[in-house]
Amino acid sequence: MPPVHKQKAFLPLTSRRRGTRQGARGKEMLPQYEFQMTLIAPYKGLDARIFRQVAKDLRCRIKFMDLAFDEAIEAAKRLSPDTCDVVLSRGVTVDVVKQNSSIPVVPIDFSAWDLLQALQPYAGHVRNVAFFRYSTPLPGLSSVEKALGMRIKEHLYGSKNEMHLRLIQLDPADVELFVARGTLVCQWATAAGFPTLEIIDGEISAKRTLLEAVNVARARRSERQRTARFGAILDAIDEGIVVYDAQGKVNLITPSAESLLNCAKKEALGEHIRTVMPGVFSPGTLAGDKAEHGRVHDIRGTTLVINRVPILFQGQNVGTVCSISDARRIYKAEAKLRNKLKSKGFTTRYSFGDIRTRSPHVRHLKELGVLYASTDANLLICGESGTGKELFAQSIHAASLRKDKPFVAVNCAAIPDGLLESELFGYEEGAFTGAQKGGRPGKFELADTGTLFLDEIGDMPFDMQVKLLRVLQSGEIQRVGGLRTVPVDLRIISATNKDLKQAIAQHQFRADLYYRISTLSILVPPLRERAEDILPLAEHFIHRHELRLNRHPVPLPQETAEAILRYPWPGNIRQLESAVERAVHLAEGGALLPEHFGIADLMENRRPAAPAPAQATLEDIERQAIAAALVRFGGNISQTAFALGVSRPTLYRKMSKYGLEE
Repeated sequence: MPPVHKQKAFLPLTSRRRGTRQGARGKEMLPQYEFQMTLIAPYKGLDARIFRQVAKDLRCRIKFMDLAFDEAIEAAKRLSPDTCDVVLSRGVTVDVVKQNSSIPVVPIDFSAWDLLQALQPYAGHVRNVAFFRYSTPLPGLSSVEKALGMRIKEHLYGSKNEMHLRLIQLDPADVELFVARGTLVCQWATAAGFPTLEIIDGEISAKRTLLEAVNVARARRSERQRTARFGAILDAIDEGIVVYDAQGKVNLITPSAESLLNCAKKEALGEHIRTVMPGVFSPGTLAGDKAEHGRVHDIRGTTLVINRVPILFQGQNVGTVCSISDARRIYKAEAKLRNKLKSKGFTTRYSFGDIRTRSPHVRHLKELGVLYASTDANLLICGESGTGKELFAQSIHAASLRKDKPFVAVNCAAIPDGLLESELFGYEEGAFTGAQKGGRPGKFELADTGTLFLDEIGDMPFDMQVKLLRVLQSGEIQRVGGLRTVPVDLRIISATNKDLKQAIAQHQFRADLYYRISTLSILVPPLRERAEDILPLAEHFIHRHELRLNRHPVPLPQETAEAILRYPWPGNIRQLESAVERAVHLAEGGALLPEHFGIADLMENRRPAAPAPAQATLEDIERQAIAAALVRFGGNISQTAFALGVSRPTLYRKMSKYGLEE
């Protein structure tokens, strides 16, 4: 029988110089280590040189601590994640370190193959072997027995005391060889008189262990980096963040949340959310699978806006994230945004509350407008000039989810054809002579995330209709002279005083564009079809202008009211307001007479205005109104334009259109 001694499972590594760098003069420099590891275990019987060499090859620095039990406990407590990525250990010491340190522990690898290599020299000489092992049975032990022709009895222990008890229970007559991996147990076995073989970890064992340790260290470092990034992101957010679990226990609170809630982190962590945020959550709102937004609460003297979003995992609520904002800060930010948009002219002035009406038809249109505000579908608003189409457009935007975003209006009839493309789509620097340095964004870009109002779209040139259709289909625009496309997210609201179906029949408007812009539609009636609104609107405008001019209110005489009601108001509400403004100026605080409105001639003829033919188009009605006004004012363009509520250029253009030139 060969002599009993400490047997290495494998031969040690040969001397190598890998992992080092050479300096300018050929001097060896220290390797650049990626990970720091600590081996805590009695290692007098362990070939530390092998672990050092393997660790060096893997760019790891390894520190050895020859400790067990109580000493290992104290050492584990002193370990810092900043100086140690992974702990290596074996036997009872593994559990000891795990219980006393947050650093991951990797057991030193040991397999049946290692045992086979250690016992192979004793094959044919030793029959009965006592194999001491910590905690769990060794897989493949029976195969080792068959290969070596030995009877190997495995003795498992879970603690130092149990290890000693198992040892003293051994019968020396039944044990030809005592085998174990621990230095301490081998020392006890030798002292008890047993022939002892202490298995020393070799190169392959060290490689397997350290490779696993490196993988654990990388995963842990990656997780720590993600945690650090996540923490930095949360700390950088102005909003406060509080996270609590399904039981309401707070497990995360950011510095911003500490400040807003006036509650220190050390006081909040582990406490119930109702303690940290008193008065916010009832039992029914503590957990759920639906988010809540915009709840306003006063907590410790501060008005806060609170959003609650559940954390769902496999359909189950496992926690909740609360974002907290100072209501005063939100108000200031919104006011700043409104002022910014207002300064650019990209905001609304009107809402549905500004649409004054007693007409059941218009009331229905308001209800319809509220419904249309809840969607992003394109909308076409039809009606004669001056009926309030833009008023409806602004009101719908103001009631929509895009209300805090830009509202950009473009009058397609007021922009020359050659400039309309650059006005809508913008242009790049050098696109044409006189192009602004650095280029200029178009109305589509300015309206991004908001609403673009295309007024008088029926007057858009045919070639521009093609380009507009392409934008509506693709959601992208291209500046004049530019090569790149710019995505835009906006809602299109269009308006026209033309009969677009007739324009399509006359090949003046594209049918595909019409169907694209008219997913939803509204027809605003002319003022003559809502007679119940004429006097209330007139009185509203009178009061407004009296306040502006600092005039004392005066009643509206009966004869004037009758004249106002008999007048057809071809320019609709816009003309009515212009006439009221004129009357208030001319009356100079006295009674408002029909002549002040420019409609005195109607008092001589009390016959009601001839109704428009049943099949008359908007253009027919407009032509008749212009012709009648020209006759009434003797062809005076200024007076006619004022009475109709339009500008002189617009009147000239309409006269040319309808063949009414002198």
